[in-house]
Amino acid sequence: MQELKPQMLRVLAGGARPQTRLVITDVDGTMASFWDYFVPAIRDFVRDISPRLNKSALELSRDIGHVIERRGTHEYPWLLEETEFAWTHFKDDPDTFIEEFVKPFWQAVDANRAKYLRPFPNVLSTLQELKAQGVKVVALSDAPEYMARVRNKQIFDGLLDAVYSLATIEPDVDDPYRPITLQHGRERVASLRESTRDLQTRLHILPFSYEKPCPHGLDQVLKDFDVYPQECLFIGDSLAKDGIVAASRGIKFVWAHYGSSLSAEYEEIVDHYLKPEITQPKVSTLGNKKTLPPELITAVAARYDELLNLINC
Repeated sequence: MQELKPQMLRVLAGGARPQTRLVITDVDGTMASFWDYFVPAIRDFVRDISPRLNKSALELSRDIGHVIERRGTHEYPWLLEETEFAWTHFKDDPDTFIEEFVKPFWQAVDANRAKYLRPFPNVLSTLQELKAQGVKVVALSDAPEYMARVRNKQIFDGLLDAVYSLATIEPDVDDPYRPITLQHGRERVASLRESTRDLQTRLHILPFSYEKPCPHGLDQVLKDFDVYPQECLFIGDSLAKDGIVAASRGIKFVWAHYGSSLSAEYEEIVDHYLKPEITQPKVSTLGNKKTLPPELITAVAARYDELLNLINC
């Protein structure tokens, strides 16, 4: 007789409803807001360089926004080196561009992150309570792995059972949108990795093609933690990404509504300045405008700790 796996025995025992054994959580906009440090850094940077390059703030912001949209991350290592203003003014002098523009920008981003990146209310206490109850918690993020390392170390390290993030893809030499130089971006990624070598939480790097709502990253999590979808709860702020990927595997989804709103100033910068006028037909990295059928949303959370009321429902 074939031996039944432990997970099958759990489901068959008494016909009981399976308890939540694993919480899968998004990070940006769910556990903390990276907008709180990224938006002011880019706002101040654009204000500074606009008169120096004799270009409007809107034009510069949308130039940067095209790179963000194309590469799928706001903290792309070569964000400025791929812009039109970099190629127009500094393609023959990349060293000057790095010193006068790139280094000051990333220094401002890093300083703002250290100052303003904070977990949302009750996030840390909720993670501690879940751990006390024996519930595993895994972060499934679309952030590039080097940034997942940095954010995890700053605020969550040791409280998560694992972090899954995307591989860092270096642009191909034949890429028509390649940066004017790769040197500084490579050095930045290497430096961030080195600064986080002592992470306590396991980091798993997924192929970039696994970006949500692709379900393959979620499938890997379920396999690694040996759980059924019915034993999981997924919380995220993006209906277009988190909601859809959870629904694709029949996992209960909690919409972190508190993370989907921005202040009026930040919303204007993100939706009017950074967002390109014409975007490619894909899930935008600059917003969460797609909707999810209401019947696929288990609950709408006003705070992260509402998970504690839902894990065994």
